[in-house]
Amino acid sequence: MLNACRTTKIYCRENCPPGRRTKPENRVHFESETAAQAAGYRACKVCLPDVRPDPWQPRSGPARSTLS
Repeated sequence: MLNACRTTKIYCRENCPPGRRTKPENRVHFESETAAQAAGYRACKVCLPDVRPDPWQPRSGPARSTLS
């Protein structure tokens, strides 16, 4: 199951933070990536549902800056 946003035309995994923040009235669900792409949606660049078949896991620990 994939969540998608009608206004941005982006689909993502159910546990992806940007996808969870989508307003309920803008949310649409797809059973597959093929169905989402056929409807004109693109994959999320955070959880990468089209690249990684395994379940998405958030980064553990605090984000560190590479700038010193």
